[in-house]
Amino acid sequence: MEHGDVGVYSWSPATRQLWWDERLAGMFAADRPGEAPFDTWLRRVHPDDKAKVLARIAPLSEKNTSDGAFRIVLGDGTVRHLRAVRTDTQRQLDGTVVSTRGVIVDFTGGHAVEGRLAAMLDEISDGFFLLDHDYRFMFVNRQAHVILGSTAAALLGRSIWDVFPNTVGTRFDEVYRRVMQGKVAERFEEFYPEPLNAWFEVRAEPAVEGIVIYFQDVTERRTRQEELEQSLVAERQARQEAEHAREELAYEATHDSLTGLVNRREFHRLGHVSIEAGGPPVVVMFLDLDTFKLVNDSLGHAVGDALLIQVGERLSRHLRDGDVLARQGGDEFVVLLRDASPAEATSVAERMRSMVADPVGVEGRTLATTVSIGLAAWSPGATVETLLRDADVALYRAKDAGGNTVAWFDAESHQRLLDRVALEADLREAVANGDLDLHYQPSFAVDDDHLSGVEALARWTHPQRGEVPPEVFIPLAEESGLIRHLGRHVLETACRQAVQWHRVPGFTVWVNVSGGELIPGYADSVLDLLVREKLPAHRIGLEVTESVLADEAVAVHQLRLLQAGGIAVAIDDFGTGYSSLARLTVLPISLLKDRPVLRRQAHHALRTSHRRPHCSPGGCDGREGRRRRRRDPTTARDHSRSRGGVRVRLFPRPTGTRAVHDTRNYAEIDLNFDPPMFEMARFGLVTGTS
Repeated sequence: MEHGDVGVYSWSPATRQLWWDERLAGMFAADRPGEAPFDTWLRRVHPDDKAKVLARIAPLSEKNTSDGAFRIVLGDGTVRHLRAVRTDTQRQLDGTVVSTRGVIVDFTGGHAVEGRLAAMLDEISDGFFLLDHDYRFMFVNRQAHVILGSTAAALLGRSIWDVFPNTVGTRFDEVYRRVMQGKVAERFEEFYPEPLNAWFEVRAEPAVEGIVIYFQDVTERRTRQEELEQSLVAERQARQEAEHAREELAYEATHDSLTGLVNRREFHRLGHVSIEAGGPPVVVMFLDLDTFKLVNDSLGHAVGDALLIQVGERLSRHLRDGDVLARQGGDEFVVLLRDASPAEATSVAERMRSMVADPVGVEGRTLATTVSIGLAAWSPGATVETLLRDADVALYRAKDAGGNTVAWFDAESHQRLLDRVALEADLREAVANGDLDLHYQPSFAVDDDHLSGVEALARWTHPQRGEVPPEVFIPLAEESGLIRHLGRHVLETACRQAVQWHRVPGFTVWVNVSGGELIPGYADSVLDLLVREKLPAHRIGLEVTESVLADEAVAVHQLRLLQAGGIAVAIDDFGTGYSSLARLTVLPISLLKDRPVLRRQAHHALRTSHRRPHCSPGGCDGREGRRRRRRDPTTARDHSRSRGGVRVRLFPRPTGTRAVHDTRNYAEIDLNFDPPMFEMARFGLVTGTS
């Protein structure tokens, strides 16, 4: 368009006065802006267009916009092409028009193509409008009306900032002004809030008249795009979570959950890699805490776990670059030393041994533990498995030497381990076949010296090895998981024998119970067995070691159930763990056996007794009868003031059922007890031994 001016007018039908602004006055070549008679304006209208203009302006009572094109002729004969648009009409209550306002656009120079151009712009899918240099709407196509929800009358001649005030200070404002001033086209997308609430893709281009704007409502596309982006974000997050989970699973698969050290499987993999790489020879160390079981059983698993964590941290400090420390399981650790000579490996092992021996603070307690270490060096043909096996054999050598020491693998130690494996296999078969026997150790009442019961003891005669000591096969059964089957066999056999002795008054058969047996449901199984055998509960007693009582959540609960069912419970070897006398008042204990103290008294008596020859021919092995006399606090105090004594019958060794009642097998000795032994009577318990 050639000129592009926009003028504003206001017209009053009652006074037939026309008011025009400075621009409109300039279009009509008027002397000045302001009011002028309607005829002054009408005289400028081209004669051929006057009828059309009057026809559009006259029916003011109708709701029309007076939108139309017309020509004017200036004084010098110049013809200008204008378009008038009524934008506002004010009426009285009865509908009479008071005044009307509008704009007149000068499109001289474009009138020849104006119709075709407008038609073309109305057909395009984009919204389109033209802003003059004052940012007033000069042209708005049909699609723009649809998108903006407005009419030409509401837009033409008005400033975009007035019609759409929410554009002020936004990217619309910023880009439109920049294009207007810089004459450089720009494209952008921006959201317009109320009342449109839509995303627009906008292309702003400079023009002679001002700027032209092409725009589309892209809300649906943006919504899909945002949904896609959200989906992509969710997918990325899911992938990240999956990768994190994979990393966690990979870590859990290769690391110990308690200590955070490499686990056994990963240690094997790293060991294989080191050996297959063909680099410098490796040394494998096998470490085992010497007193961990005592700590774990006496103070509980939480303390034991805390101790393992601290030991693992200490061991890690002494690793060299490239070395691998792993938790093998339980209280066992293994180390892979790369490129280590025997001297270097021994030095590392000694440093670790010394460091572990330092006291450890755990949950307010100061604990002291030691470690035994076995080492095995690589040799041609060796694998990780054989190195671990050989280091384990060396570890047994260190254990056999008293613990807290370092030992290297040798063939003799390996053979001993093979013997142990074979013995375990034989024990498993013996337990399965019921080849273990039961011998009985008698106990006597101090009050009247009558036989009050026996202790049932498992004995194993190996077909090739002969008699295997209990201190050998019982720990082996516990370590191999056979103790529950063995314990059940002993208990069932003892119960059946107790039924045979039902005529003996006040007679109790005592059975030793391992901590490995005191699992949930154990008490119910024992009570069910008594019902099945029709055996009164007081005819059976159970003996446990002090360390078993450390796990109060399981073992103590089972013992309480047994005691509630009428079964007596005794503690054997009291004083060898961490328990205190004060705990005895809250434990389900019927009898206390203080083996070390009374054994020393019995041995002393045996050395000095004139009846010592009567311990032959069977040979007295120092297994004394049980003291079962209950004392009240007064009696206990009397004995603590003056050294007391008691006569105890000794049985040469545990034997079969027929010899239990044969008094010719017993020897009698006098035992003197130091006062501290009777202090325990204050807890309602009696000391004894077996």
